[in-house]
Amino acid sequence: MSDFNTKQKQYWERRHLSARRSPFHPAVKAYVDPKVEEIRSRIEINPGSRLLDVGCGNGFFLSAFDRICRVTGIDRSPVMLQMNPVTNTQVMDAGRLEFPDRSFDITFCHALLHHVADPGKVLGEMARVSSRYVVVLEPNRNHPLMFLFALLVKEERAALKFSARFLKKLAQAHELKIIDIFAYGAIVPNKTPVFILPLLRLFNRRWPMGVTLFLIAEKHGNPTEDIHEDPDALHRPGLTDLPA
Repeated sequence: MSDFNTKQKQYWERRHLSARRSPFHPAVKAYVDPKVEEIRSRIEINPGSRLLDVGCGNGFFLSAFDRICRVTGIDRSPVMLQMNPVTNTQVMDAGRLEFPDRSFDITFCHALLHHVADPGKVLGEMARVSSRYVVVLEPNRNHPLMFLFALLVKEERAALKFSARFLKKLAQAHELKIIDIFAYGAIVPNKTPVFILPLLRLFNRRWPMGVTLFLIAEKHGNPTEDIHEDPDALHRPGLTDLPA
């Protein structure tokens, strides 16, 4: 494990993370559930779908996907997995996924790529073990609070390069066909006070200054509609409207 990855693992296993919010906390659900529905509006996920959550942590998204499809989660931190309510998880390096090619219908990661030394390698592994879709969520560096947080916290600093253009280049480098790229929402799961959720839910939508960047892509050769051929997509903040 590289020195960068070792320090990142230590960051995620620091002592006070035992007080980390659970996947069932109101702020976490307000953050996660609309994003899962947004993903489902663009790609097919059904009860038989096999989904791999790469860097699943304590299960914010894995527990939500577990209600709608067949899930597997991996993370390099056993400490985080001990807090995960989903049992089908394994300790594993995201850069060396121990699964055969095309083992899953969908591979997914949330706030992982800026915490690894080689995000392209991880994305390549996600593409390799997926038979169809690859979905990535990362902090949007164009949101002022996300930019400031990444600037001040050393372990989050790599998020400063995560723009729509950067994600697009990563996807294209691994020959992924982009279905959609957009920014979304204003809620952060671990810091948002519950009393302000009603206000922030008004921003549970696509907008260029959203705190979370989405990349929804598929492997070439799979039949699905292209974003440029979807007339409704051209009227949503997505590929055409998001700042680089």
